[in-house]
Amino acid sequence: MYTTEKWKTGILVIVMALFCGSANAQRWRSHCHPHRVVTIVDRPNVTTHVSNRFNQRERLALAVAYLETHEYLSIRQYAKMTQLSKVSAEAELNAFAMDKNKPIQFVIKGKKKVYIKK
Repeated sequence: MYTTEKWKTGILVIVMALFCGSANAQRWRSHCHPHRVVTIVDRPNVTTHVSNRFNQRERLALAVAYLETHEYLSIRQYAKMTQLSKVSAEAELNAFAMDKNKPIQFVIKGKKKVYIKK
């Protein structure tokens, strides 16, 4: 019987220590940060799908048609026309300019790289 009382006393001491510790922690938290509000927001998984209306041949035709009526084509203008990013637009225009069979070449105009018709 004596061991049962020791167990009960031990369990009671542990429960009181845990209860008092958590109560003390809650009191301290409300004292130090009375106006703190924590909001947890779960971000949704967003999948972006990039679709382009034009294939590469159609984009080349757009660039050539633009150069028929304009002096030069900038990367920004080509990106707007084709709905590509500026990096993709520049890479594609560079590929067009490197190909000798395509009627586009690039020149440096001031600080900008622009593309003209051969």
